[in-house]
Formats: sequence, structure tokens, C-alpha cells
Amino acid sequence: MSILKRQGEKVIPDFIEDDFISAFETGLNRTFYYQDKYIEISRISQSEEYELGYDGVLTTIVPFYIQFKRSDFYTPNFSGKLLTDRAHISLPVDKGFFAFDLLKKKDNFGQHNAMFRLSQVAKAVYVAPLFFKKADLTKMKNYAYEYIPVYYNDIDIFDSHLRRHHNFRNVLLFKNAITIPPHAEVTDDETSHHYSYCRQSKVGFHSEALNLDDSKSETVYYFIQNIFKQEKRYNEINSQVESIFNLLPGFFELEIHSKEFDNILEASINRVSIIDNDTNIKLLKDKLGLLDKLLVIEDILFHYFGIKQFIKFEH
Repeated sequence: MSILKRQGEKVIPDFIEDDFISAFETGLNRTFYYQDKYIEISRISQSEEYELGYDGVLTTIVPFYIQFKRSDFYTPNFSGKLLTDRAHISLPVDKGFFAFDLLKKKDNFGQHNAMFRLSQVAKAVYVAPLFFKKADLTKMKNYAYEYIPVYYNDIDIFDSHLRRHHNFRNVLLFKNAITIPPHAEVTDDETSHHYSYCRQSKVGFHSEALNLDDSKSETVYYFIQNIFKQEKRYNEINSQVESIFNLLPGFFELEIHSKEFDNILEASINRVSIIDNDTNIKLLKDKLGLLDKLLVIEDILFHYFGIKQFIKFEH
């Protein structure tokens, strides 16, 4: 008997979302060597860079945002609305397709709308698998083989645990996961919403069916490559982080100087640091440095919305 759960011709993956996230983060948590530069990707709360500080240590910081999704697979024999919608808007269905629904919490799609607003000032994408079997996920956790870098543009990965070097192009998981940028805010809270996609990166949005032929969806392999290529001067980084920080109150439909947002900010600072009870949060807010703000952004986004912030650190 198959371990896959079937509902008609809908296949529910036999791995949990946390397994996918763990494999993905393990793949990122390496030291990369690219064009004579050492690069690390991590969450700022888990990096040594936060303790060391920015000045004199890092040459660039690039924040990006990911919402992980585990998708169901729909075979070509599926006859439900998602398939008929894809066919109607000229998206391929002959080899099957994947789909995930947007999270609805407290009667709204706050997570998705936060992702969309983030995408206007930084890289922010959904990341979903192009497979549905746990056996495939297990295989993709392993690198293909050890290698010696040949080209200047090769991305070299050093695995400190195995004491080996690998080529970035051999990370199978990154080639078998898709990125989907949020295409618009969702204002209709009365219905469910989905993204559908196939292995050819043809993406659709569903409540009212929409062909997102300009969605710029790509595999994680190419998405991370583009992150590596981004370089920003200090003033550009500072301006971007300030813009992201200023978005936070809007995610709660609050003003940045409101008492309600100060309470959210104070709770976040208490989670990530230790402050005196009599600390004036308004004064402290004005003294937060670049890395402090990134730490608060990371905490608030994950605590309230489940969105993960990653940082590319370049030495």
C-alpha cells in the first residue's frame, strides 16, 4: 500500500514542511567562496557578525525573505477547479502541477500581504518543492560529489562538518525547489487563494484564475546566484534596512509612532535581548543600529507571520 495519501488525483506529500525547511537551511548554512570573496548566509540571530558588528568586518549585507510552503501535487487526471483554471488561462496541466494555499489567520491574509510589501524593497519569495516524496527529499540532502573549482564564476561550498568542498551547482535541493514572488496584495478575505506551478516554472494564482507569465519565478539555484551577485554600499544597505523597518507597523495596520507598535517593538526587543524594565522604548528605538534593526525585523516577521529573514554576509 502506498504511503502517499491520495484524494482522487491529489497527492499529499509524505514529508512535513519542517523537514523541507530544515534541509533547505542546512544547505544554506555553509561558507561560500565566490569571485575571491567569502560569503555566508544565515539568520542574523545565529551569526557571529551580529556580535562583531558591521564596521571593519563586513563589506556588504543583503537581507532577503522566504516563506516556505509544502505543496500538494495534482496529477493530469485531476478534474478539480485548480486544473480547469490552469487550463483556462493557458498553463500546462498535461504532466501534473503543484499548488499551495495562502495562509489565512485572524480572517485575513496578513502573511501574504507582508510578503508582498517586503518584495517592493527587498527580495521576498515563497519557496516550494518540485517533488512530493520523502525519499526524494532525503536524496537531495546530499551533495552529488566532491570537486575542484575550475572557473572564476564557480561557487565553492566548504562543508566544515564533512571537511569537503562542493560545487554549488551540485546542491540538488536548490535545483528542485521553486521561488515565487508575491504578485499583489490580497484584499478579498472571503475566499481561499492558491499559487499553482509546474516544473517548467509556469505559475498561476487562483481565486479568480490569473496567469503569472511575468512572475519571475525561478529555481532556488538561480535565486541564490542572484543574491550572491548583489553588492551594496553602506548607505544603500542602511537605507534599505530603514525602509524595511518602517514597513513593520503597517503589517499590523498601525502607525510607527503608535503606542500599540511600541508595545510590539518592546516585546520583540525583550525576546532578542535584555533591557531594563524602566527603559524608554521610544528613546531606544531611535538608537537602534543597522544590525539591531535587522535582528528586530527577523524576530517580528517570524514571531507574527512565520516569514524567515536571511542575510548574505560578505567579507
